[in-house]
Amino acid sequence: MSAALLRNPGHSHVLEDDIESFAHVLGWTVMSYFPSPMDRYTRAIWLFLYYHESHDNSKNDTGQAVGGIEKHFHLGWGGYPLAEFTLTEPSPILELIRNLSSPFRARYDIPLTAKDKETFEHLNALVSKGQLDEVELYNQPVYRYRLDMERLNNPEWFLGTIQDALERPGWLAKDGAGDKLAVSAQGIAGQQQRALPLVKTDSQLLSTSSGPP
Repeated sequence: MSAALLRNPGHSHVLEDDIESFAHVLGWTVMSYFPSPMDRYTRAIWLFLYYHESHDNSKNDTGQAVGGIEKHFHLGWGGYPLAEFTLTEPSPILELIRNLSSPFRARYDIPLTAKDKETFEHLNALVSKGQLDEVELYNQPVYRYRLDMERLNNPEWFLGTIQDALERPGWLAKDGAGDKLAVSAQGIAGQQQRALPLVKTDSQLLSTSSGPP
């Protein structure tokens, strides 16, 4: 389920929620079953953090359970799944998940400031006059936001991204899942308890920002 729906149980369900949920299904599958240098307990912790609806029994004003903190945080930061997770054997699927997730920065990141917009307009004016290379705009928050929003509102971009990934070499010749490589979440209660401070820290970071829900 999308972070937006988990964070706001009464939120209207839109197409972006379905696309994000698809990326999460891929993320859960890869983190559960694909060989990785990350040890089984660490993987289980991140599966718990990402894909359990609520970690600390948080509720909203109407008493509904609220979750999705780590999804919100990492999608807004542009690091989903976490960069520390790699695969033992290179595969296009992890890059596909990261590419599909990247436009959601526009949904979950801290809103643009007046200073961001002012800086972009100043640099853009210099580009228009030929006094600055256009590449200097690419790392500007306004440029990234506009690009992400353009992709987020274009289902064809997501379909094209999937098609491009499927045409790349490196996919497993034999389809099908093997044994689950992460420890069952039910069997690592101690690790889950150690993970909760991270959830609380990220929750505090989100609550102090004025980002979108």
